[in-house]
Amino acid sequence: MAERYDAIVVGAGIGGATCAALLARRGLRVLVLDKNSLPGGKAMTVSKRGFRYELWPIVGGPAIGSQFSRVLDELGLAGEVEILAPKEKSVLLYRRADGEWARSVGSARPEDANPMALPELLALGETDFAEAARVLMDLLGMPPHEIDALDDLSFADLLARYRLPQSVISYWGMWINIVFVVPLDLVAASEAVRTLQDFSRGGAGRYHAGGFGRMAEVFCQSVERCGGRVLLRTRVERIAISDGVVTGVVTDRGSFEAPIVVSNAGIQPTVLGLAGAEHFDGAYLSRVRGLVPSWAIVGLRYFLDRPFFEHGMYIAFSDENYLHAARLAEIKAGKFPEDVLVFNVVPSIYDPSLAPTGKQCALVGTICTPDPDFAHGDALLDRLDATVRRLWPGIEGCIESVDRYLGSDVSSLTRDRAVPAQGGECIGLAQIVGQCGRHKPDARTPVRGLYLVGCDAGGYGCGTHQAADSGVRVADIVTREHRTRAAI
Repeated sequence: MAERYDAIVVGAGIGGATCAALLARRGLRVLVLDKNSLPGGKAMTVSKRGFRYELWPIVGGPAIGSQFSRVLDELGLAGEVEILAPKEKSVLLYRRADGEWARSVGSARPEDANPMALPELLALGETDFAEAARVLMDLLGMPPHEIDALDDLSFADLLARYRLPQSVISYWGMWINIVFVVPLDLVAASEAVRTLQDFSRGGAGRYHAGGFGRMAEVFCQSVERCGGRVLLRTRVERIAISDGVVTGVVTDRGSFEAPIVVSNAGIQPTVLGLAGAEHFDGAYLSRVRGLVPSWAIVGLRYFLDRPFFEHGMYIAFSDENYLHAARLAEIKAGKFPEDVLVFNVVPSIYDPSLAPTGKQCALVGTICTPDPDFAHGDALLDRLDATVRRLWPGIEGCIESVDRYLGSDVSSLTRDRAVPAQGGECIGLAQIVGQCGRHKPDARTPVRGLYLVGCDAGGYGCGTHQAADSGVRVADIVTREHRTRAAI
């Protein structure tokens, strides 16, 4: 006879682990299933030769006051995972029109922000500085109802209302690329402004002691302490549905029953694969098939035999390499700028325990199509490597080894392919016009008892915060349903 639970969570990514931990804490008997050997999903922290690191560079924001703090509080685990918001740990590098690289050091804490750092980096004159400041004040002061009205406007179109110099456009393009992994002219203005306000209040550049994946590990441990169960290395083969109602899941380790299944596997893999298209009407299926994934972060992991980098995060951008839709099309065709956009995170700067004494690992990435079959991936990584060695020429004498990772590697570890050119995405659904705000897929699916969690439904914001935000919101929905069932 199959084991029975109140709720089954498919996938122990940040969204799934957050949701599962909250449900278990609230008294539900919860089962968590994940195909990998570690929780964390796209933010898992892996180990190799004494190093611990994420699959790719990750930016955490807001640094202070994120959903993670609130979840730890509810779970009674405040202090179990230290949320790191360091001072002077991030560097922006901007190649000006004369070819010289300008440099600005920043802090994850809003109270340490230098209001003149960006004007100096971008070499803004008095008039341009005044206009750039006007944009920022308008965005930070925008009330919620005005933000909601921007669901159908791109952030590029919003910026076009102002007379901004190219350097400022390039800065915002880079910011959108790194935070959302989508182009400037496609991201929904509502999502961008809402997240910008979070960053203004709470800073950006958050990291977690033990790595980002440590948070998911602690959440899964909490599930078990509350009487639930976590099964890793367990692949869900099918979500069982009878007469339009969820009944459980079938895995490679047997079947499990539950009236509620929460999927962190992604909306397209869930609906088109695990649940089965036959359980949904044509309109819903058409909507799901037409959803666009975020773009991918692909790159290189440099294992260094000595400390080389002083700061925890570096972003290098120029007027030629931030991505809008046309430039993404060029990358898909194999046409790259001389210096590609660089995103570099050094985990052991935040937490020294993440590298052997006297060594470093630098996670360096750039952005491209999420298609696991991208034909020009190796050429793009060659260009990224050349850019890194120009930016930091001294790195060559420190390199012990270099790992490469492409969209195909990301897909094999995280999201199963369900539609063409999808699987290697960094975040989940792209936070673009038509997929944010009131257009975001509902966490409730048409199948009774089947819910979605993670960056495809229920939340908003930057990467891991969006996933945790979804986990909180979906846990509230599922808690209400469970209590309603219990009362009947």
